[in-house]
Amino acid sequence: MAAVSGIDILLKEIPYTVEYLDGQVAFHVANVSRDEVRGAIDAAQSAFETYRRFTHRKRKELLRRWTDIVRANRDDLAAICTLELGKPITESYVTVDYGLSFLEWFQGETERLYGETIPAAKADNRIFTTREPQGVVAAITPWNSPIAMALRKVGAAIAAGCTVVLKPAPETPMCAIAIAKLFERVGYPAGTLNVVTSDGPGSAAIGEEMCHNTRVRHLSFTGSTAVGKYLNAECAKTLKKTSMELGGNAPFIIFEDADLEKAVNGLISSKFRSSGQTCVCANRIFVHRSVIDEVARLLQAAQEQLFVLGSVWDPKVNFGPLYSQKGVDKVQQHVDDAVSKGARLVSGGAIRKELGPYLYPPTILVDCDPKTMRFGNEETFGPVAPLIPFDTEEEAIRLANTFQSGLASYFYTENISRLWRVAEALDTGMVGVRVGLISACEQPFGGIKESGIGREGSKFGVEDYTNVKSITVGL
Repeated sequence: MAAVSGIDILLKEIPYTVEYLDGQVAFHVANVSRDEVRGAIDAAQSAFETYRRFTHRKRKELLRRWTDIVRANRDDLAAICTLELGKPITESYVTVDYGLSFLEWFQGETERLYGETIPAAKADNRIFTTREPQGVVAAITPWNSPIAMALRKVGAAIAAGCTVVLKPAPETPMCAIAIAKLFERVGYPAGTLNVVTSDGPGSAAIGEEMCHNTRVRHLSFTGSTAVGKYLNAECAKTLKKTSMELGGNAPFIIFEDADLEKAVNGLISSKFRSSGQTCVCANRIFVHRSVIDEVARLLQAAQEQLFVLGSVWDPKVNFGPLYSQKGVDKVQQHVDDAVSKGARLVSGGAIRKELGPYLYPPTILVDCDPKTMRFGNEETFGPVAPLIPFDTEEEAIRLANTFQSGLASYFYTENISRLWRVAEALDTGMVGVRVGLISACEQPFGGIKESGIGREGSKFGVEDYTNVKSITVGL
């Protein structure tokens, strides 16, 4: 069975509909059945028996060709992303380029899956290890960065020698389909990459098949903690490997000795990119009480100067709408809840209807209390910056580490001793120190506690798709 994608999907008899943000029909996409998902897994298993024998150098060459084809179609991929998601075209280019960076990085990692020799206790034994591809990988990607998330998962698995069944979010199937069609041009064995699509209700059956099918040896998921817990529990029934990149509630701390202009610039990068719709966005912003008024002033001035709103196709526009009415409602609920409990609104706070139904402007709140306000234990996933005062370093760390999430955290200080103390004390998988953007292809991306299992990107992201085999040889 070839990839379930492209023209075959568009011609299926039972499609589901994907709409533009204004409610008009964008296209129809296949609502695949569980049997078809099973067929895609079978195709991936068949391809694996061939692909696993490719040399590392051959895998690297194929990955280089795919990278080149994706880069040659960069404009079209960015346009598809904007059509599906409503991202400003400038942000769509960012997600394509971010995805390309992973493909480029993984090319090198294909030849660096090293084994080891281990000194044996018995004199006439020799022990060494090799890394082997795990087999069929099921990858489930989110809607908020559809090109990059697909390439980050698929690229790593392919580099390791695995084959993939990719399930994109119901909201952004065409990005995955486009990626798969470009993949078909490279020369991989048929069935190496398969795409299965469905609407929201149908996604549950696909997820169950991926979890329960014994031919799937690894499931990689990016999305909510609740869904991740469910998938992880179901995968335990067949003891398959999982990678879970789940929700975050990132703290961002500005100490009294910070360079405030740099801190505010970092906060803008962390909080407002993709209109606050990323899992590593700053969600709880702790500012030392002595500088909180100045930070609020600088933040308001910077957002008024930096952000350009308007048509998502205008290359000057750098701030776009939220994806759905559900997202708008949650952001508004968080703002209203905070204001009703004593927070003061500095800017934003209401939808900009003249710019579309989902354009929620950058919003600043001060006098916030994470212990009583909803944003304290819920991810806002929108462009709201609640500023929370603190008095001591110990208090800031205690507040930052309160919750079960542990994906990313950020802080700004000019004190070198504090830099190390706080970086080590923050209970997250990733820490940004004097930077607001921490995502990079060479960096291990992932969380701890209820924010995930495993790492994506970096050498660890490729190794995650391999099994370590130990071989003992008697002389």
